[in-house]
Amino acid sequence: MRNAPTARAVGAFHLGLLLAGCAFLSPGFAQTAGGQATPVLAGKVELVEGDVRFFDRDMTMRRPFTEDSIFEGESIATGSNGEVHLRMEDGGFIAVRPGTRMRIAKFRAQGDESDAVTIGLLEGSFRSITGWIARFGRNNYQVRTPTVTIGVRGTDHEPFHIPAGSPLGEPGTYDKVNQGGTYLQTAQGRVDVAPGRAGFAGLRRAERPRVLERIPTHFRPTRHEERITRRYQEIQQRLPELRENRRKLAQERAAKVEQKREPLKVRRLDRKEKQPKRAELHGKKKAGPQEKKLHEKK
Repeated sequence: MRNAPTARAVGAFHLGLLLAGCAFLSPGFAQTAGGQATPVLAGKVELVEGDVRFFDRDMTMRRPFTEDSIFEGESIATGSNGEVHLRMEDGGFIAVRPGTRMRIAKFRAQGDESDAVTIGLLEGSFRSITGWIARFGRNNYQVRTPTVTIGVRGTDHEPFHIPAGSPLGEPGTYDKVNQGGTYLQTAQGRVDVAPGRAGFAGLRRAERPRVLERIPTHFRPTRHEERITRRYQEIQQRLPELRENRRKLAQERAAKVEQKREPLKVRRLDRKEKQPKRAELHGKKKAGPQEKKLHEKK
């Protein structure tokens, strides 16, 4: 049984991701009309059981409850009995398994081509039913671990990272595919993984990723597995509608912001138009005495 994660452990997790080449540069905040930074919403908690902790960018810990929010840049740590399900903003779904350390490194879901998600996984596993980001922009969804980058093709898959020294199995990154397809990419090459198979990339960087002959035994379903499986078809059918609704909402918000800025633009334009008139008037005042002297000479 692994001990429940501590703030220090999750702090090491953040540092580990950076040292492992998972330094994500995307900002976790968006600018409001007033210029203030606001967190970018990534998803909502649908189910939480056991020891689950969220950590914000400042390493402040909180215990999540149903319908709580999780934001871009935040981390998730689950204990040996912890499980949390997330309803993502792009219509996708993530079930975080026990004994997991992960981070929502990047998340943008506005219904256009710039949408993207990057998840950093240091230890443990989660099951992901991808949303419209993966469906309409396959290169825009990635899972990164210390050894590999995982990409998808409209997928239900389960990444699993085993660190060195763990008794669970050979250290490295595994990815089990339930629906769709994924690929594992390292500096040594790429391997595609089909449904019902699992790929693997070990810690020894000289080795190429490969497809395993059988699913490893450390992929253990939780008691909510049937519930998760039923979500796949439900999510896939709704994605186009959800994406279009989000796109329209984003456009409406942008239009409202522009309307608020319009009076400010008009005031600035008025000031610019008045400046030449003031300068001209100022010039005439200066020219007055000179013209008077010239008149006296004449």
